[in-house]
Amino acid sequence: MKATPRREFLRASMAAGAAGSAWSAAEGVCAAPAMREHATGKEGPPEKFLHVNHDLHTHTLYSDGAHPIPLHVLEARAFELDAIAITDHFTPGSKIYQSEEEFGRYLAEIERERSGQADVIVLAGAEATALDATGRISLDARHAEKLEWVLCDLGGTSEGTLSRTPRDKRKYVDNVLRTYLGLCDVPYLDVIAHPFNTGNTEPAALPADYPQRLLRELAAKMAEKGKVFDVMNDTIYWFSRSGIAPRALTAQYVELVKIFAAEKVRFQVSSDDHRTGLGNTRWSQIVLGRAGVPASQIVDPKRIRRIGK
Repeated sequence: MKATPRREFLRASMAAGAAGSAWSAAEGVCAAPAMREHATGKEGPPEKFLHVNHDLHTHTLYSDGAHPIPLHVLEARAFELDAIAITDHFTPGSKIYQSEEEFGRYLAEIERERSGQADVIVLAGAEATALDATGRISLDARHAEKLEWVLCDLGGTSEGTLSRTPRDKRKYVDNVLRTYLGLCDVPYLDVIAHPFNTGNTEPAALPADYPQRLLRELAAKMAEKGKVFDVMNDTIYWFSRSGIAPRALTAQYVELVKIFAAEKVRFQVSSDDHRTGLGNTRWSQIVLGRAGVPASQIVDPKRIRRIGK
């Protein structure tokens, strides 16, 4: 996800112990997360909160993050995260997209920093973007072979969705769902990044605008193809111009996640860190807890294929 004004909007906490676990497309049972209950300070039952101690969508100076890789890894160790994925943008105009030399330097720096410590699992990844409503993406198979965790989002160059958004909301919603169905057919793609980030367009498409029947169809295909749903902590950013109240968005997103959980889709949590939000996944964990997602559907980083291991 692009940074720009977003990071001014985000007041990220320096990782309140959040994050934890990832899954491999071949095998995947979560070893760590546990459902916890937290007092809310209000009458009624305590809050359901699925504790997950990973952050599998983050950025560094190799794209639009604020910190170099050495500091990024050092922070993950200091915050006692179980795992992070460094997923800088592999999109037209980005550093690692434009230059093979920069891409090689990026991978070498990740390897150097992770091999010198044993505190945190560090995955070498990238975030691609969907190019159009057919599901074509900006990352090719040759580069993907060198990565361990590949994400893809809807971004500013995604034709028919966030770029050249249809004026007809029904057409827009249909394009978003067709794009995600197409992404499921990309064999080297692991994760759909911050799905349904469609609130800052004109028209806006809120989670409740997507027909449940079509969501179930997408969820079934994601489960079949082993694609992970990224519950991104700063989802409110993508709806900051829509007028929806934050807690109303949370309630709608919980219902969305329930549909995907029922189809046995697997989930990860992330901060999509660009500044100082590494490990800040409290909202993500609240959503998973309220949706009743079991720990067995959270990805386990220990099972993700590591290059050279």
